[in-house]
Amino acid sequence: MAILLAVAVSEPAGGSEVVQVPDVDAAPVMHLSFDDGPHWMFTPMLLDLLDSYGARASFFPTGEAIAARWDPVTTQDLLNRGHTVGNHTWGHSDLSKLSSESAIAEVARASAGLETLTGFKPSCFRAPYGEVGPIRTRLHPDLGMSLAGWTADPQEWRDPPIEEVLSYLKSRESDGMVVLLHDRKWLTLHIVQRVLADYSARGWVFEELPACHAASERDSRMAAMESGYPPVGRVEVYENGDGPMRLEGWAFDADLPEGGLPIRVTVDGLEPAISDRTTEDHRFSMTVSRASGDSSGLVCVWAANVGAQGHDSSLGCHKLSAG
Repeated sequence: MAILLAVAVSEPAGGSEVVQVPDVDAAPVMHLSFDDGPHWMFTPMLLDLLDSYGARASFFPTGEAIAARWDPVTTQDLLNRGHTVGNHTWGHSDLSKLSSESAIAEVARASAGLETLTGFKPSCFRAPYGEVGPIRTRLHPDLGMSLAGWTADPQEWRDPPIEEVLSYLKSRESDGMVVLLHDRKWLTLHIVQRVLADYSARGWVFEELPACHAASERDSRMAAMESGYPPVGRVEVYENGDGPMRLEGWAFDADLPEGGLPIRVTVDGLEPAISDRTTEDHRFSMTVSRASGDSSGLVCVWAANVGAQGHDSSLGCHKLSAG
């Protein structure tokens, strides 16, 4: 796995404040990222596709689009599944064409819009067109965000053949690579399905960008919940070696503020079973084993809804090793 460290470096359009430090003992990591959403149909389909491979990703919606198309419950579902949300300006503005103060206002408006939906301000920023403009040095001190760029851009908005995209990604392969895509096209779904299938078969794993986890995320998301809302949470640890998978995380339902929330687990699509209950500080920890020798090894986690309304919340799916 590649460890991402915040440093100031200069790269081509899409350059960011991260460098890659490979861990030779771990599986290679790909960071899938999706700009310009959400789309009312394609984004939910993409979330289910990512779940089917136990993949995590990072999303950079424009503030204008997500405020118009999604509500807090829908946005929390994306976070529950283990993905991250970052700032992509309010209206997909080219910041290099704005004054410093106008650019700051544009980015701050997007952060405020995301906070309304998630409960916290985003900790990472992706500039439209890769153009940060005059606020590069102000992103962290004034807006509390690091810059999230990319290392591979197949430009699927041009409608290239899928094989051309795969060939391009092959030429850009590196542990910790960050792939730029857009969750507003049919083609993206087909590309992602091929990427997930091909790279999973080769032993790659798909993780969200660590810098996009806000320090206050857990407490802020819990504080934003009200009675009747579906539970919120996240699987934070999924250690997967030769034995059972160890899962740790947190889950919170405002209708059960003292803890004891049931955590359900489904292995290989079998009947869900309660595997743990949250502690007083709303945490859970459990181990899960493969159901049978020829199974898919897909483990899906749910936080049970205990209120009169709402629904169980998916905390994402994770791949068990073949061992």
